[in-house]
Amino acid sequence: MPARFLVEDTFRLSSRGVFVVHGRIVEGTIRVGQRVRAPWQLDAPVHSVEFVLLSASEGRENPALVFKYSDEAQLARWQALPLTGETLELEDGDVPAERRRAAV
Repeated sequence: MPARFLVEDTFRLSSRGVFVVHGRIVEGTIRVGQRVRAPWQLDAPVHSVEFVLLSASEGRENPALVFKYSDEAQLARWQALPLTGETLELEDGDVPAERRRAAV
C-alpha cells in the first residue's frame, strides 16, 4: 500500500550508520522495507521506523524513517537532497520475513 510522509527535518546518526528522516505521516501506513518512489534519489529501503523526541517536557515525538547508508558517497547524496518540507512517496518493496516482524 502506498504511503506519503511529510519531512520536517533530517539528520545522520553516524554511530549507527543511518540517515534519519522525521516528520509526519500524511497518508497510508509506513513500514520497514518500503522504498521511496519520490524523490527517487533516496535509494534504499526503510531500515526501521522509530520516533524522534522533539520536546521532553511536552512529550512530543515525530515518527522517523531510518535509512541505512552503504557508504559516505550515498550519505552525501542524501544529505544534499532538499527534503525539509517535501512529501516522500513510499511503496511496498521486498522485505525479508524477519524484518517484517520488526515493523512498527
